[in-house]
Amino acid sequence: MMLEQAPAAFEFNWEPILKMAGEREHFRQVYSEETAETVFEFLAFRRDNPSSIVECIAKARENARTIRDYLSRETWEDINSFYHRVLRFVPVEEFAAGPHRFCDEVRFGCHRYYGARDATLAHDDGWEFLRIGAALERAETTARLANLEFRVAESEPVAAAQDSHQWLAVLRSVGAYAAYRRQYKSVIELDKVAEMLILHPEHPRSVRFSTMELQNGLRAISGTAPGSYATEAERLTGKVLEGLRYATIEEIFEEGLHKYMQDLLLSYRAIGADIGRSYFYYSVAS
Repeated sequence: MMLEQAPAAFEFNWEPILKMAGEREHFRQVYSEETAETVFEFLAFRRDNPSSIVECIAKARENARTIRDYLSRETWEDINSFYHRVLRFVPVEEFAAGPHRFCDEVRFGCHRYYGARDATLAHDDGWEFLRIGAALERAETTARLANLEFRVAESEPVAAAQDSHQWLAVLRSVGAYAAYRRQYKSVIELDKVAEMLILHPEHPRSVRFSTMELQNGLRAISGTAPGSYATEAERLTGKVLEGLRYATIEEIFEEGLHKYMQDLLLSYRAIGADIGRSYFYYSVAS
């Protein structure tokens, strides 16, 4: 977006990125000013930021190291080499060169991981939990992105409707630009972008598709048939998915997109909490 807008206009867009990461307050404890350099360093490289890219990859590598006996050799080697590749990047050098080299390494590193994981791991309960975790995070992240971007648009509807560069960037951030062009064959319009992000039944980063993957994973573990559920997480997931299947984007805008997305985010948090209670937390015997 920096190529399309004046620097003064672009600086106002850093705060939503920090909000989407859930780290705005933490950022302000570390830095006094939101600039391209400070935001990039904080979100990409800071090891004291638990949501930074490098820290997330380090945690993934450490988790994989503790269960190496259960992983395929290809999956472990991919995660381990990915970790060492990102550590070789120097923040100052990457900011001077532009963020594209580092970000491309991370994006394609993630794609390679998914390929190695799905092609070499047994598709048992362990693989289903990986699938569930990825689907839940994708659903929540896309919902948070849509919530923030369209909340800004609601405050300035005329400017937002005319700012095709902003919506182009939003689509590209979830790899949906090409799919949007194939689906709509039109200029980029706000309501169609929202429909692609929230309701598209086939794009893997849409809220609806991710929720469908989440439901499939939960059912595979519990063995429940369609129309039934074994846990509260399954019940909530089914309820959310049915709403997404039968909603229209016009109804969502009429209800208020911000309220709709806030309700979705609360549901996903409740689903994640119940998955933890049902499968990973153990009560202490009295």
